[in-house]
Amino acid sequence: MFLRELPELIGGARGEGASRVAAKLQHHYSDSVDILMLSSEAEVLAHQPEMALPCRGRTQAYLRLLNRTLEAFEGRYFSKLDAKPISLGRKFKEVLHVFRSSGTPDYTIVDIGTTSFEHDGILYIEIQVGGSEAAGTFELFDGDTELVTDESPDEALTGAWNIPPGGTGHILYGLKRGQRFKLSAAGGRSTKAGCINAFIAHIYVVDEA
Repeated sequence: MFLRELPELIGGARGEGASRVAAKLQHHYSDSVDILMLSSEAEVLAHQPEMALPCRGRTQAYLRLLNRTLEAFEGRYFSKLDAKPISLGRKFKEVLHVFRSSGTPDYTIVDIGTTSFEHDGILYIEIQVGGSEAAGTFELFDGDTELVTDESPDEALTGAWNIPPGGTGHILYGLKRGQRFKLSAAGGRSTKAGCINAFIAHIYVVDEA
């Protein structure tokens, strides 16, 4: 949906139902073209500015967003993705760190191991970005992926992209028992080079046993 269409829709150009939905959606828009996933009751389940999707693997990133939202709609993990999860499972790690924005990839990397869990489950990461100038992009990789500062890998499993200063992002991923991951943090696409910001990642596992 396009931001420019909202006034016309709210004014009733497509009927009363469309007007009510458009009036709700206007509070969630942050870019000219936004992806908004709704429940049948017009509750916003997920919001993703189109321009904040990663340059590489945009189709895959969009499909991951759709799948994640379907899980939310079915009630498996969230009542809605921008609120607290229904069940956070077991919190086993909390990381406070910084990320930087530069002309080439400059990753802060957090290692995540789940060997202490006896069953398959869901890895859930809530990421809070600090109030400094830089937006943050966070991607989840398999633990064996090599991340270097002069290239952008295209093997990301999922991610939360371009989280604005003061904002919160969520990552959900199904894990196998004992699986290892790397969480990368870097400046978002809208951030100028040389900016630094802090983030805190709350990492949980929801046991499926």
